[in-house]
Formats: sequence, structure tokens, C-alpha cells
Amino acid sequence: MGDRGNIEIKQPGATDSVFLYTHWRGCQIKGILADALAKGGRWSDPSYLTRIIFQEMISTDDTTTGFGISVGSPDDNEYPIPLVHWVQVNHNEGGAKLTITLDDVDYTPEDFVARYAGVLDRYRVTN
Repeated sequence: MGDRGNIEIKQPGATDSVFLYTHWRGCQIKGILADALAKGGRWSDPSYLTRIIFQEMISTDDTTTGFGISVGSPDDNEYPIPLVHWVQVNHNEGGAKLTITLDDVDYTPEDFVARYAGVLDRYRVTN
């Protein structure tokens, strides 16, 4: 039982990807990523952005179950896995741009945010 999902992060120069795993929020994975990108502002800093994405995923949950980090391959999954990666744009200058690939479609961060940010609002409980 669960609602398993992952976000794959491929940092520049890395040979393996990092997978950020949620056991209970898999159906929300696109919204989690979009909301993290919208608030992150660290698109050119892979280590900070990875932390921001994971922090958005776990929210305020500080328990010892429900989330994980794996390297190389996901532990378990039920949904398409968005890939966050940096694409080399100028080999001579070392520039790279952040790209999100989902279901074989490449998105700029702005396009991904425009398409998926705010979808988590329907899951939030209001008083």
C-alpha cells in the first residue's frame, strides 16, 4: 500500500542520478516539483536546488518513514518520474541550462511551473 513517486536529479558531471522518493505523495509529484521550482530561485545551483526540491517534498514531516533518497535507480515507483537535469548549451564556456523532462517532453523551469505549480492546493486542508 502507498502512493509511491520519485523525482530524478542528474547534476552536471555526475555519472549517477539521485532519486528523491515519497511513499505517500506520488500522485502529487509534478506539483511538488513545480512548487519547489517556483520558490527555489536557485536553478543554476544543483546542490541547493536538489535540497529545495526534497524540502518541498517532505514539507513539515520529520518522521523517519515516508521519504528516501537513492542513487542510480529508484527504489519503488508508481508514476512517471520527472528528470531534473542541466543541459550543456555552450561547450566552450561551460554553460548549462536547467531542463525538466517528463514523458519525453522537455520543459524550461518556467514552462513546468506554469503548467504544474499550484496543483497542490487541491490537496491542502484549509480551516
